[in-house]
Amino acid sequence: MTPSIQIIYASQSGRNQAIAGHLQAQLASQAQTLVTEVSQADAFDLLANDAVIVVSYTFHDGDLPDEAQDFFADLKEVDLARTKFAVLGSSSKKHIHFGRAVDYLTIQLNASNGEQVADSVKIDQDPDDADWARVDQLAKRVLASLAE
Repeated sequence: MTPSIQIIYASQSGRNQAIAGHLQAQLASQAQTLVTEVSQADAFDLLANDAVIVVSYTFHDGDLPDEAQDFFADLKEVDLARTKFAVLGSSSKKHIHFGRAVDYLTIQLNASNGEQVADSVKIDQDPDDADWARVDQLAKRVLASLAE
């Protein structure tokens, strides 16, 4: 049976949307993928997936994006029942708290009983070749976890 992976993203500049699209392209040959903008995502529906990947930017000096606030609040009410997940996103090292939204989401998904299957990835601004390699590695780890 083909595994299902939902990719949820928050993007202000378009770079996280591009990362979500890249992930979908990497995963599509081995999984059924659904890409959802975070304001359209429902945390209570995550259990319908074999895995979830969340891609988010960090707003200002360490905040979750406004459009991710409802999703994040709902995560506190969901038991993910060991649903596999990974988190990544862009930020700026110019900010005091580089990539803190990635940390907040990772902590909450773990607290919601999710199973983290890849180290979180933080990208400084636009991804370079090394960053794309880390994104690809995250995708491979998610797929490998579904084969276990």
